[in-house]
Amino acid sequence: MNEWESARERFLEDCRDAVRISRENLRRLMEDNKDTEYGRRHGFAAIRDAEEYQRQVPLSDYRDYEEEVARMEQGEERVLTAYEVKHYIMTSGSTGRQKRIPLTKEALGRCISPIYYAAYACIPGMDAGKYLHLSVFRMEPPVPERDTILSAAYFRELYDRESFQLEERYLGGTRLLFSKGMGDVPYGKLWVMLSSPEMAGIQAFFLYDILLFFRYFEENWRRVLEDITYRRIPREAPLSDSVREALLALPVPQEGWLERVERECAAGFAGILGRLWPGVKFVSGVGGSTFAAQEPMLRAYLGEVPVHYFTYAASECMMAITMRLESKENVLMPRSGFYEFIPYEKEGDGRPRTIEELETGEYYEIVVTNFSGLYRYRLNDVVRVTGFCGQAPVFEVCFRKNQAINIAGEKTDLQTISRAVELLARECRVHVLEYSVYDEKELLPGRYQCFVETEEGLDGLDCGGILDRILMEQNEDYRDLRGLGLIGEPCVRRVEKGTHPECRRRFLAGQSQLKPLQYLTDQRLIAFMKERIC
Repeated sequence: MNEWESARERFLEDCRDAVRISRENLRRLMEDNKDTEYGRRHGFAAIRDAEEYQRQVPLSDYRDYEEEVARMEQGEERVLTAYEVKHYIMTSGSTGRQKRIPLTKEALGRCISPIYYAAYACIPGMDAGKYLHLSVFRMEPPVPERDTILSAAYFRELYDRESFQLEERYLGGTRLLFSKGMGDVPYGKLWVMLSSPEMAGIQAFFLYDILLFFRYFEENWRRVLEDITYRRIPREAPLSDSVREALLALPVPQEGWLERVERECAAGFAGILGRLWPGVKFVSGVGGSTFAAQEPMLRAYLGEVPVHYFTYAASECMMAITMRLESKENVLMPRSGFYEFIPYEKEGDGRPRTIEELETGEYYEIVVTNFSGLYRYRLNDVVRVTGFCGQAPVFEVCFRKNQAINIAGEKTDLQTISRAVELLARECRVHVLEYSVYDEKELLPGRYQCFVETEEGLDGLDCGGILDRILMEQNEDYRDLRGLGLIGEPCVRRVEKGTHPECRRRFLAGQSQLKPLQYLTDQRLIAFMKERIC
């Protein structure tokens, strides 16, 4: 077997023994961390099983760790974890404030091989060919970086372990995969792709990134193709000398290739990936329910090329992998932590379940205890169990609790939306009676569509621009993604007075509790709002 197949077999062995491994994870976490400040506070030394753990250790969220993480960053040891912290993962919390999540060498070591090898073992011939990765990890090895993002930490670990052979596996090599000097990432990646008739697949962390790349490809292919043909890079392009040299050093494609690219692109972009690269095996990235509306747009570019949905991961923990092409089902990685599942809005017992207690078809909120110092941490993600791989649960990620919009990873919650509308009303000097919002993913890039009922008219007011500025102030991730062009400017539409009450009466009268219509996902409700725009 090759390294991918071997990793898959090892992973399947873990899945067959997932219950024992889960219990062993908890036992080891209690033993190794019993003398940390957190472990002493919660009596880790006396905990022998999951029931005792649930009794003695409370459910938590990031607010429960902020002070301890800050102390750890100042050099204090054995506060939350006894394991060596390799990175602090930077992310914005659900209210927009930045979170810093410790990531230990122990945690990385438990997930790195399953995610890199076992997840891709479903792709025939994965051990042959070179792949295009659409990300650039803004670090320059061998200089270590303590503060980073999860994807960069993951690929830095691959780089540090030379056995993963990134230089041989990725088009452009590590010089273009790791760089702080590629200010125009789509330009650089398109140069690499159009210079590589041998490309075997495309990887990104999100399928949304691949869709935006193909849109860039469609709009800019003539310019980039001409630059490749004449071996020139515009002086104004925000690329460092090192990146320019690396692009110009790529092999000149075989005779006739660039002419073929020009003919195929000029003929249209339907199925362009399969037409130009008939040997490409897959595209890979996280998709799921939040990408459903945009997926047909991506499929139009791919032709018959299959999609691999890759993994389920968060800054707090890398948790599951997808083991079949075209499947959105995730298989929990048994060695990555200790997991509990809270039944979601189910009458009766809300006691957190362990993996052996899960029921197929049920919805659960996932709770993780990881190897980086988070204990019974509520991720606020709701999953639906679809079956089991051995003893390991298989599930689909359905939605995020209390999460309003997540077009491109900005994760703006209802509290932030509510505050933003409040500030909008104050600045525009109008009285907002009710409002609702939905993520308009039919457009590219997607944008926030906000319906408001106001006493006053909105004529002459740039409500979309004002809301955009407020959201950028409220949510750093939103601001960054807007700057990258991954989210469009929001649109604010005034609807007739009484629209929201009428909508509830028409469509939600059968519910036992009518909540405010703040985040719309039901297409019937969205269509009704659009009909009442005034």
